[in-house]
Amino acid sequence: MPLEIDKERGVVVEEWRLGQGAGERMRKQYFPILFKDSRYADRLPIGQREILQTFPRDQLVRFYRDWYRPDLMAVIAVGDFDKATVEKMIRDRFGSIPAATAPKPRREFGVPDHAETLVAIATDKEATSTVVEVNWKLPAQPQGTRAAYRASLVRMFYDAMLNARLGEITQKPNSPFIGAGSNYGSLVRAKDMYSMGAAVQDGGVAAGLEAVLTEGERVARHGFTTTEFERQKTDLLRGYEAAYAERDKSESSGYADEYVRAFLEGEGIPGIAAEYELVKLLTPGITLAEVNALGRSWMTAGNRVVVVTAPETGRASIPAPAELRAAFDRVKARNITPFVDVVATTALIENPPTPGRIVSSRAIPRVDATLLTLSNGAKVYLKPTKLKDDQVLVGAYSPGGLSLIPDAEYASGLFSSTLIGISGLGSMDAIQLEKALTGKVAQVFAAPAEFSEQLGGAASPRDLETLFQRLYLNFTAPRSDSAAYESYLARFRAAMANRSADPNAAFSDTFSVTLWQNHPRARPQTMEFINSIDRATAFRIFRDRISDADDFTFAFVGSFDPEAIKPLIEKYIASLPSTPRADKPKDTGMRPVRGVVEKTVKRGVEPKSNTRITFTGPIEYTAPNRLAMAMLIDVLDMKLRDVLREDLGGTYGVSISQSVQRFPEPRYSISVAFGSAPERMDELVKAIFAEMEKIKANGPDADALAKVKEQARRSYETGLQQNEFWMSLLLREAETGETSDTALDYVARANAVTAEQIRDAARKWIDLGNYVRVTLVPER
Repeated sequence: MPLEIDKERGVVVEEWRLGQGAGERMRKQYFPILFKDSRYADRLPIGQREILQTFPRDQLVRFYRDWYRPDLMAVIAVGDFDKATVEKMIRDRFGSIPAATAPKPRREFGVPDHAETLVAIATDKEATSTVVEVNWKLPAQPQGTRAAYRASLVRMFYDAMLNARLGEITQKPNSPFIGAGSNYGSLVRAKDMYSMGAAVQDGGVAAGLEAVLTEGERVARHGFTTTEFERQKTDLLRGYEAAYAERDKSESSGYADEYVRAFLEGEGIPGIAAEYELVKLLTPGITLAEVNALGRSWMTAGNRVVVVTAPETGRASIPAPAELRAAFDRVKARNITPFVDVVATTALIENPPTPGRIVSSRAIPRVDATLLTLSNGAKVYLKPTKLKDDQVLVGAYSPGGLSLIPDAEYASGLFSSTLIGISGLGSMDAIQLEKALTGKVAQVFAAPAEFSEQLGGAASPRDLETLFQRLYLNFTAPRSDSAAYESYLARFRAAMANRSADPNAAFSDTFSVTLWQNHPRARPQTMEFINSIDRATAFRIFRDRISDADDFTFAFVGSFDPEAIKPLIEKYIASLPSTPRADKPKDTGMRPVRGVVEKTVKRGVEPKSNTRITFTGPIEYTAPNRLAMAMLIDVLDMKLRDVLREDLGGTYGVSISQSVQRFPEPRYSISVAFGSAPERMDELVKAIFAEMEKIKANGPDADALAKVKEQARRSYETGLQQNEFWMSLLLREAETGETSDTALDYVARANAVTAEQIRDAARKWIDLGNYVRVTLVPER
């Protein structure tokens, strides 16, 4: 037992280490003010490293006996199992635990009220952003009753409508903040908290604070508009309707989380059917007046705490506490006009397109799909499923991508899809588009990727035509909004201004430029990178890459009737412009460095290090090779976790991942990453290499091989129940020509893999003479 405690002690210390950094150091500065005169001010979760490293065993046992007892516990089981069997297992294992004879009382700790406005200013040399927020501490609201549930709906309305207003301001030129938000929630068990806050540019604390306070005061004086309220009602009901439609397809983890909250916090759990009926019953009775009154009841002069967090370099520009307090009076004295809700009055598509035709159709029996060829050359896969009742996915692939543009335009190319997203579609800017789509569940994005053009999205079956319209407009009427562009770039620059202060940014950047040998397409997102973005170039690239549909293959997967969807395909996809051209992706010359390259980045003040090791090399792009690679990584993942975490107690977690790419040359990548104490990183790297050598020498043992085969089976069975699995299968066929048989035979192929094949895979693809290792260590 003492040995096991010491092993776990090391793991928990590494968990503590993971949480260290600028954010934690600033929390230690402002928590004593936010939680003034309460136990929460100095009793942070996970505790102090010194205690974790030195507590004696008897204290751990005492703590366990005090608090891990039946009257404070609940066992929650959710999943595809026999209820009686699992209930018996729970009773057998937990029913015999004796009740505590003299249970230690469980105390509730409060947070005292205060009349004055408290101010906390926390800065750090590694902080990368400036945030100002106002927190009002309020009595905890009851839960579990119909009245409590109705009150929560009213709060949801207030937050959603104010956040929509703040979002509009964010998208305007010269916005006083990079982003802002309003949120009502729980602070601790005995206190709730209403917060308004903003991320601002360096030197923008005063302006950002007054801006969010002004919007709160605008609501307090003039309220929300009827149109805002009606839109929010529509969206709320639509969200619950969608959840109700999927009531039989919900993930077990969601149910389990809900039961945990019910046990710990007293949250009501009527079930989505009853909850949906309750929302429909209660929402019509909620009035705009009671929503409008919330802000006035929350934003009082007492129990108010202003918190500013910022980079140390910007401390001189942060107003003094007295000046921050004075902002409330300045806003109160200001003349604030009512909000004007501008709503588009035009249709999403004013002039419907002339439909094209479906010219051929081919069945794909094994996956119960159909491949259509359209009159403009585009192809469309249709795969109806019953996996989700309220979901239809769309995806698309076309060869070419950003590989066809010069390196000098690469930054603009990467930005091109963002430009379209912030600009809107057709005659509507982004704000008008969002309002016009109230109550619609239909999202579409299109983007040039490195070697292809890609499109993706999802919709409710009832909103399929809206999905098709958005798809059509991406091809025919994307927008380039100069005001949205200037606003976004200003916010992007502000957000990136202090990026270099983050040790992890230096770590990531060093790894990228080292692995890819300073290739211009692997350069970090510095100010130079941002300043090389050009709006006209970005728009031109998007229009060139996402315009003609003849070499696109689309796929629709989900809850739809194939015959009902075909007229929409003819109207909105077969009508897309077609400019026959033989687009092929281009080799841009990016190649990983060869040999052993090791670099150390000395940044940061915390006693922690991060290490990443990546192996690369050529590989034949075949299904057997990809399977062997995946199973090799699964074996290593299991072994490295057992050794580095459980046996050595040297890290909280180690991750290993792999990828196999087909173009520009078949190539693989294997990456291992972990965090640790600086003095242990070399020891852990040696342990990683030792485990790799064992696999290369002997392959996995029978137990490990059986476990990874079981993982493969479960992963495959889970995939079969997800529309995303079928979408990826169809788009892979479109991209590579590889038929669906490869994926559908996955379990049989995995079961046939031998330990010798995994051993041989390790020998081929884990080359200890060819890897990049980058390590982040403290400056001192």
